[in-house]
Amino acid sequence: MLNSVELTKDVKLEQLSRVLDSHALHSSESLKAFLRFVVIKALDDQDVSLKEYTIATEVFGRHRNYDPQNDSIVRVQASRLRSKLQEYYKTEGKRDKIIIKLPKGGYLPTFSYAPIIDEVIEPVPVIDIAPKEVETRPTKSQQPTFQNIGLKLAVGAVAILALFFAATTFYYRSEATKAGTPLSSSASESIPLQAVAPLWNDFLKPSEPILVSFSNTKFEGIAETGMKLLNPMSHAAKSDAPKNGAENSGAITEHYTGIGEVMGVYALADFFSRARYPFKVKRSLLLPWDDLKSNNIVILGSSAENYLLRDLPQQQDFVFGVFKDENGVMSFGLSNTKPQAGELRYYFAKQEGPSRSQISEDYALISLLKGLDANHRLMILGGITTYGTQAAAEYVSKPEHIKELIAHLNLSSDPNAPKLPAYYQVLIKVKVNGGVPVQLSYVTHHVL
Repeated sequence: MLNSVELTKDVKLEQLSRVLDSHALHSSESLKAFLRFVVIKALDDQDVSLKEYTIATEVFGRHRNYDPQNDSIVRVQASRLRSKLQEYYKTEGKRDKIIIKLPKGGYLPTFSYAPIIDEVIEPVPVIDIAPKEVETRPTKSQQPTFQNIGLKLAVGAVAILALFFAATTFYYRSEATKAGTPLSSSASESIPLQAVAPLWNDFLKPSEPILVSFSNTKFEGIAETGMKLLNPMSHAAKSDAPKNGAENSGAITEHYTGIGEVMGVYALADFFSRARYPFKVKRSLLLPWDDLKSNNIVILGSSAENYLLRDLPQQQDFVFGVFKDENGVMSFGLSNTKPQAGELRYYFAKQEGPSRSQISEDYALISLLKGLDANHRLMILGGITTYGTQAAAEYVSKPEHIKELIAHLNLSSDPNAPKLPAYYQVLIKVKVNGGVPVQLSYVTHHVL
């Protein structure tokens, strides 16, 4: 029997929308962007755009010098997408009339009719109810062993943990969406509304969750043979391809994140939870340009770790880079491109020994920029080191620091009705003790 659905463009788009709205993809924004991109390009007869390089740069925000041999992001995500599509059609989409597939070996999606399966009525089994002798003594294979008991306990523990995390996730999602309005009076018991609203109210929108993106830098090599940072700022223009005879294995790892970024995510998550505002978290290497256009985003980490920040079109007065310090050594720091009276031209972290863990002083930048469209904003919280990034996150999430920030940025003559500039950069100084930011202080700011 032929399927009555005609595979028109509208039908395919309707099926795409159904898959994108499914539970299988509800928490995978990168996979949604991937699937949406390849389907739209295919329907518009732009098959030439479905190359690994194009997908990497346009969907996953990779730099124009992207090399597929060193970065497997597209292949990895394609494999994940194929698994998610299979999961969808085995569960909630098992009655759909149209099937979308991403065949292996390429990125051109296909559409086909779902097979029509006639229902088979299984015969009712005849149950023998005659009494039989039941052997109550377990056989050898049925007798419990320490391995079996241990396995059951382990499975039980995993199940309990899974239920715990599921319940916790549900609770925080429910709590985050109860009020619907950021920093509303329902959250004023835990967050003083008047102290933080001038900074956050225009940035947060009730209709969409805020996106927090944390840096996860790429390393070449493995732990057993040594690792080195891939594509650092000092030679960002050079190819990432491993050189012949390199001492490392050439393997690329992209799951490392600085401790300051981790603590920064915690500080922001705690702030948004107490404000009863929904938020989601994504690592920067999975952040496509489409997210920058359609979300209000807070990005943790400087352009040294977040490669897409190097290509932002917004002009900034303070920029990260490698510069010559007071000792004539090329060091990573901050350049003040428009120094004002009393400001330095360059800012560098202070290190009290040979180890980078012996940082005693750092500088961090809080940049509030226009998003890639007029309706959204981009906040970048980055330090010269990971400790500065943590400090920047704390500075915009703790009421006592927010109050100080608002006082310096206020454009209004009425302190009771402060008004902040639309876009700005704030430089703060950070005292570090034992790898912990212990003192944060305002240095200067520029209105953009």
